[in-house]
Amino acid sequence: MNKPKLHLTSERNWMNDPNGLIYYKGKYHAFYQHFPYATQWGTMHWGHAVSDDMVNWTYEPIALFPSKPYDKNGCFSGSAIEVDGDLYLYYTSVKYIETEEDNTTVPKDNIFESSQAMIISKDGFNFDNFNDKSLIIPPIMDEKLGHYTHTRDPKVWKYKDNYYMIVGSKVKKADQEEHTGKLLYYRSKDAKTWEYINSFELHGLGDMWECPDIFNVNDNNILVMSPENYYTDGTYPTNNAVIGIVDFEEESCNTKFDKDDFRLADLGLDYYAPQTFIDKDGRRVQFGWLRMNKHFENHTWLGMMSLPRVIEVKNKEITTNVHPNISSLFIKEINIDNVDFSNPTCIKATLKDNSKISIGGYEITFENNIITANRTKVFNEEYVNLKASTPKLEDECNIEVYIDYGVIETYINKGQYVISHIVNPLENKLQIDNLSDFKIYTI
Repeated sequence: MNKPKLHLTSERNWMNDPNGLIYYKGKYHAFYQHFPYATQWGTMHWGHAVSDDMVNWTYEPIALFPSKPYDKNGCFSGSAIEVDGDLYLYYTSVKYIETEEDNTTVPKDNIFESSQAMIISKDGFNFDNFNDKSLIIPPIMDEKLGHYTHTRDPKVWKYKDNYYMIVGSKVKKADQEEHTGKLLYYRSKDAKTWEYINSFELHGLGDMWECPDIFNVNDNNILVMSPENYYTDGTYPTNNAVIGIVDFEEESCNTKFDKDDFRLADLGLDYYAPQTFIDKDGRRVQFGWLRMNKHFENHTWLGMMSLPRVIEVKNKEITTNVHPNISSLFIKEINIDNVDFSNPTCIKATLKDNSKISIGGYEITFENNIITANRTKVFNEEYVNLKASTPKLEDECNIEVYIDYGVIETYINKGQYVISHIVNPLENKLQIDNLSDFKIYTI
């Protein structure tokens, strides 16, 4: 079966958000939103894969599946932590109020009951969905606090002697036509019993704030989240992941930021619902879901994870660069006539004015100090962003382009910006014009 070799997919059928990313007992664990019965969104389970290096993944049995009254229609996104050697998974438990008449896997009118739940595993491989789950935060009934349906995606961490949880939500003000995005914070002494402690809301940065993740890198507090309706001007997709440095006091969870503190996490707009964790060497690593509207012809899987990215902060600027476990694989240099895009390929180049690369029809250009990636010739789908451009850059820019089956990720100036695009399987044609230091590598 044709699949990406370096991008994690499900073994078969639907994949979306990364969940429960963790380095635990010598293994990297990647859980993910998964509908195991079709290549479309449906009743959510947690798929599970493990790896020694974030390069080679082994599929494990489904970790979470609906088994309780509160999660009978889905185990939505969440996170993982280690507590006294055990693996704690936190997730949003979903119960539909009604279903569509002809499809019980979909809620009618997108209305459902959301609560927060957890499950404990002794080893990270065995999950007793019947006996080891517990409901920890019931559905929110106070409209001033949060939303009954759209409160979800708990991310948990430990700080000093307490555990903390951030959850995304939204609220509706009487004087506003649109919802306001909101963060809710909870605290626990034992990682099992939780109390609400704080919140933050801001109007005008989309509305529902999915998959929030707050963490510290080099004394900078970084918030990543995925606001729904981030774009309302006709740009597709409307929901997008953003990243920014915020004011945050960890013990109280006092939070402050403005809309202008954020930028897109990935300019390609296929990248969504990213989550971070700490790798075995102490790096802050991020995976995101690369969205696909439909599967490639004659393929039985849909959706993939991005390459792992290391988040750093230099001079108050966030960079997200490809993880060294990936970049170090590309040591075999080849010439332009020997490209085979069915195998992972890395292109390294310096761009100057009027530089151009065509990768099987996928075009990267540098004009007027702006890099533009154009997939019109290789992925002409509806409701996607076919072109992506950077802000204005310096006179020369370094890029690393990672080509895997069905996807191209372009890292600009060591992660100053990233453009990731799903593409159709590519022809083995590579054309270049006006480039410096151009080299091609495979693994």
